[in-house]
Amino acid sequence: MASGSLNENSLFFQRSQSPVPERNGVIRDAPTQYSFGPFHLDRDERLLTRDGIAVPLAPRCFDLLALLLQHAGHLLEKDAIIQTLWPDTFVEEANVSNLVGQLRKALDDSPRAPQFIQTVSKRGYRFVAPVQGVAPARTTPVSTEKSERTAIRIIAFPFRTDSGDGDYLAHSLPDAITSALAEWNAFTVRPTQSAARFDAARWDPKVVANELDVDVILTGTVAHCGERLQITTQLIDASAGTVVWSKVWDVARHDLFQFHNGIVQLLVRSLVRGVQKDGRASMAISAPGNADAYELYLRANHLMLRRTPENVALARDLYLACTEKDPEYAPAWARLGRCYRFLDKFRVEPGGRLRNAAAAAFQRAFVLNPELAIAHSAYTPLEADAGYAIEAMVRLLRVVRANENNPELFAGLVHACRYCGQLDASLAAHRRALALDRNVVTSVAHTYFLLGDYEKTLCWYGNPAGLYLDALALACMDRLKECSALLWTRRSSFSMEPALMNSLQAYLDSDRAKGIAALSAQFDEQGDPEIRFYLARQAARFEDLELACKLLSQSVEQGYSSSAAMTHDSWLQPLHGSSKFKHLLSRTKDREREARLAFEEAGGPQLLGCE
Repeated sequence: MASGSLNENSLFFQRSQSPVPERNGVIRDAPTQYSFGPFHLDRDERLLTRDGIAVPLAPRCFDLLALLLQHAGHLLEKDAIIQTLWPDTFVEEANVSNLVGQLRKALDDSPRAPQFIQTVSKRGYRFVAPVQGVAPARTTPVSTEKSERTAIRIIAFPFRTDSGDGDYLAHSLPDAITSALAEWNAFTVRPTQSAARFDAARWDPKVVANELDVDVILTGTVAHCGERLQITTQLIDASAGTVVWSKVWDVARHDLFQFHNGIVQLLVRSLVRGVQKDGRASMAISAPGNADAYELYLRANHLMLRRTPENVALARDLYLACTEKDPEYAPAWARLGRCYRFLDKFRVEPGGRLRNAAAAAFQRAFVLNPELAIAHSAYTPLEADAGYAIEAMVRLLRVVRANENNPELFAGLVHACRYCGQLDASLAAHRRALALDRNVVTSVAHTYFLLGDYEKTLCWYGNPAGLYLDALALACMDRLKECSALLWTRRSSFSMEPALMNSLQAYLDSDRAKGIAALSAQFDEQGDPEIRFYLARQAARFEDLELACKLLSQSVEQGYSSSAAMTHDSWLQPLHGSSKFKHLLSRTKDREREARLAFEEAGGPQLLGCE
């Protein structure tokens, strides 16, 4: 092969779950295993080991290593690597440099005295160590059927502490551990908060297995001994109710981040090896590397258990301090971006700078870990609100190819597909998320609302505290007394979405002037396009057709596609005779056709099962 080029045999690295078949339906006759130094890479199992012990690698890192091994001794130029690893996405060269850095760290390699990966200045990289490759014994027919679920379903219960429930370690420590596992396709993680339905001291593992659909349960206790912590952890086989292992950790407080890294590795070694048979054992990890930063991270996570504006603002400050102490910790950047997004959406702090700050935080997380699932799912609403819903949808479809066992990624697709007007795909993504975690919360209620199914909107509205959509669904079904009673319980929350809440209350009070005043106040403010769509509906209901068209135009211009609702929603019926409305509907349908084409080209019908 010519130096710096990649032929068709390299294209299987575009899919991280399994090799891509040739057109004749057989797996390519390329090596499936490589040995170099103390390392062994199994491409089919997607597993790298050192002296028989698994070495965790992010999916994209694994693909890069396999690519280098396949072309050992030859220069791979950066452009060729980008085209192979990110075939459908524009990325900066910094992503390649970041991956190589992660890979060198995993291999204990040095750029100054490379044993494995040599940098060719301004060109690319070359794998320089001797490599032995093992080819497959025979070609194998490729099955088009979806494999059975093989991910390990795990939940970590809140740790009991001798400081009581107020100890921030009780929830945030197990949550941080399972959040790290969620980055790996080998696991499907249940949120720690799901354990709240069980008695904290007396719960039956078999009941938990049945209600939360889990295979294993991590439990623990934390005892404070001055500057040291004694942490006892147990891993329980949920269906059998038996202990898989138990371990006591004597940890200095300044080494708590080492405990995090150690228990994550222990969980992987005890659960993954020998379990995954279909190439889905690939792993990614963003490990904390600073004690003070990790403590700030845990304290911020604890605050985010109750997402009040006050708590989110405090958590934002803690995440910001965390990133200052450890600027390489990607999950902190992702959670910081989510805080900025919340504060901007609900106008907790004035000005538009928070939106830019959120975008910058997410981009930093992606540079540090391009596969970080929490960043991909949390970034989606921000990207969609900025008018890039199609890009968000395509990005998530690419990510779920490598991590199809994370329900939060499919929850993100519920949102992105809806913004693109792909309502069937949005529902399909919701079903995929439910198949992974039947207790997962998605935004599918908004999708059902666009379809005019208000009963299912009420059923699936996933905000326990509630705000607007369930009350609106009641109003649309003419259940006005119920709607009024529900809004009365939420008077203290009206300031979070004043235009929505006050205009709906005015509708119930038959106060048209007050309702239009509330909607008009929102017109010149920044807001997400889905909210503007709801505001346009209410303006049309008040028969202010000019204001309704202006708000709807803003929604469409910001990239929100909702032709189904525009056509069939009875509250929008007064607009149908307007030439402006007809123009907006035509534009929306054009954008939905563009989105459908992008969805199909990204493999959406196959990935979501909605062909």
